[in-house]
Amino acid sequence: MHDPFVFIVGSPRSGTTVLGEILDRHESISQWYEPYFIWDHHFRLAAHDERTAEDATPAVAHQIASDFYDYHRKSNCRFVVDKSPRNSLKIPFIRKIFPQARFIHIIRDGRDTTLSIHKEWRRRQNVVRGGGDGDRFQYAKAFRVVIDWLGRQRFFKHKIRALWFETRFHFIDKSRHLNRLRWDGQIGWGPRVSGWQETYAAASLLQFNAHQWTKCVERIVAAWPDVDEKRKLEIRYESLITDPQATIEQMASFLKLQTSKDFYRRIPKLKSNNFNKWKRQLDRRQLAEIKDIVTPMLLHYGYERTGDWLSK
Repeated sequence: MHDPFVFIVGSPRSGTTVLGEILDRHESISQWYEPYFIWDHHFRLAAHDERTAEDATPAVAHQIASDFYDYHRKSNCRFVVDKSPRNSLKIPFIRKIFPQARFIHIIRDGRDTTLSIHKEWRRRQNVVRGGGDGDRFQYAKAFRVVIDWLGRQRFFKHKIRALWFETRFHFIDKSRHLNRLRWDGQIGWGPRVSGWQETYAAASLLQFNAHQWTKCVERIVAAWPDVDEKRKLEIRYESLITDPQATIEQMASFLKLQTSKDFYRRIPKLKSNNFNKWKRQLDRRQLAEIKDIVTPMLLHYGYERTGDWLSK
């Protein structure tokens, strides 16, 4: 017997979304898009997103497992995939609830990932600050963001639960929206590690974004040895976009699934040149800002061979 759940882990903007969309096209898989309202039902006001096995108390584990198995029954698929980046910070917590679950880690060059995270932060700030319109909250833009998120929830009851969890129906009072509550009243986005407040106060935004990539990957690296070899797979984002069929077949073999020509016709189109953007879009000053933060993991995964890559 096995848990019918597959968790894609990786930092935000490392390819988790496109990987979830690819797997969702398979007739045996249903993606549950970032069900934070399930994972954080008991942790809505938690100071950070890290969870340990000890956090999976009987009440917490029962609530999460019940919701996931209910989704599995409703979706009528062999596997349910969750690609939430915050799951990178709670692999032991997930394993305590779903001991037989499978994990797919997608890793991407931290410089490209930091750049992409930074762009997303700027986009979210534009929604809140008005993008040149003073500090006026852009309700129309925010509404589109919420509608898009809710539209990804397959079942109506989850749309309602997600909306309630996010806003507690305080549509007008933006200070009480969950995003502001998560970031101590600031405009923020993505996973929060323990102690993020000190890092946020001391670092530039670009450096903080680099820390988000680094800390997510560090937590995965720390938890990875404890996951059974048959229940984990690590892939490269760069391999996915340059040789998608080989990477997808690797995942299909991992999940013991068959693929067809019709499946490949349904998957999203991938941009084969969507890497090394950092070389064109980050200047040397910006790279110097993040160098010490990202270099250890760049070396760990072989994206660089030496620590003096910036001097090349």
